[in-house]
This record gives sequence, structure tokens and C-alpha cells, in this order.
Amino acid sequence: MSCPPPDEPLDPPADATGESDDAGESGAPDEPPVPRGPFTRDNPLTFIVPEPLLLRIERIDRPGAALGEQPLAFTRAGPGDVLLAVNAYPSQLVDAFFASDAFGEAVIVVGAAWEEDGGVRGELSTLLPERTMRAIQESVSPEDDDEDKVEPWAASASLTGTSYEEATGADDDDDDDDDEELDDEEDGDDEAADDDEDAEPHFPLVIGAVLRFPENRKFPLDFELEVDDLMRAILEGRAMDAAEKRIDNLLGGI
Repeated sequence: MSCPPPDEPLDPPADATGESDDAGESGAPDEPPVPRGPFTRDNPLTFIVPEPLLLRIERIDRPGAALGEQPLAFTRAGPGDVLLAVNAYPSQLVDAFFASDAFGEAVIVVGAAWEEDGGVRGELSTLLPERTMRAIQESVSPEDDDEDKVEPWAASASLTGTSYEEATGADDDDDDDDDEELDDEEDGDDEAADDDEDAEPHFPLVIGAVLRFPENRKFPLDFELEVDDLMRAILEGRAMDAAEKRIDNLLGGI
């Protein structure tokens, strides 16, 4: 699957407040937008890759992996496969990924990034639909019908957690026309609620970390442009392993 076109930006998430940008009933002019940031681990810049990606997963050997954990590589399938991320999970969970064919179809990839020590740090995650999460659980405990039971291996991906829709979409229906009558607004809210009930929840699974050292930043005064450039480098296969990049930076300074 090809990368997003060079002129297509990564899509930012909806405004967390869910408020409309239109002027209120008083007709007052729009207020200037509230500056975003600073972006920290507690208040990261979040984004979504514009199109779903077909990922190929592969068990790999990685020095330093904890006992009982299996490192897993996530590669964007297609012409010129691109390694997107590496993460380690309990071996039982990795076995469940393969047994359930969790990545047999394209998945949504989202991310969060923040500034740290002058550089960029963040995480990439996939959004797995509820049916996939259930298939993973059933592949591990096929005879366990207790949906509320949390398996030890499920710390990274669990149906008991908050779904992506619950975490980000609670205020998405606040853009109703201010000129509508109260009854019309209530009807619109009912229809939106029905749509939310029909939509399948998705749950995030962290697939790896992203990092850019301070000396490698290209847009030190614009963090959003920096993250956009970093993600393009990753999606297009131009990124380098952090340990290798650190060595490259040291050698470049000699």
C-alpha cells in the first residue's frame, strides 16, 4: 500500500472541546483560535494516518527483551515493505495475534507525540475493532465465557479499556446549527446516538515508539510541522533505528 501523497497532510484530530468555530447567536466576530500546546506527555499532539494500512507482523530477536516477552515487527505491506515499528508483548499475546489473524485486514494507525528534552517522542498505535479483540481473547481462552475477566496478557489490548470512540468522540455531535429549534436539536442528538450505537468500537494497541533527537529537528519552531515530517519519514521508509541514529549523530560530529 502506498504512502500518503506528499501534499496530503496527516489529519489532526477533532478539537477536543467539540465547540463550533461559528459566531454565537449574538453575531459577535469569531474569537482568535486558542494556541495549541505546549505538547507534553500529558497533553500530546495526536494525529491519524489518512488511510488504513495493511500491516505484516513478524517475530524478531531483539537484545534486551524481557523474559516471557516476544519482540514483534510491524511492517507496512506493499511494494518496498516499510518497517514502521517494533514492540514487545507477552508471548501468549503474540501467539494470539497470529492465531486470530488480527492483522489480516488494513487497520487505522494513530499516534501521539510530545516535546521532550528538545526532541520529539511519541507512540504509534493501531485501532483494532471489537470483533478482532474478541477473536484474540478467544484464541487464548476459547472456553472462557466471562467477558469481564481480564487476562494478564491483555494489559496492552483489552476490551475492558476505553474505546477510541469513547475517548475522542464524545463531543463530536456538538456542531448542530444554532438556528434550529430545540426539538430539531433533540432529534439530531437521537440520530447521532443511533449512529454511535451502530458503529463498532475500536481499541488502541501500541505498536512502537517514535523519536527524533534535538539535533535532527527540521522545524524547531513548529512542532506540528515537525511531527508531520517525522511521520512522513517513517511511512516512506526514510527513518532509522534510534540506536543507529544516535551513533550516526555522534559520527557526524567528529
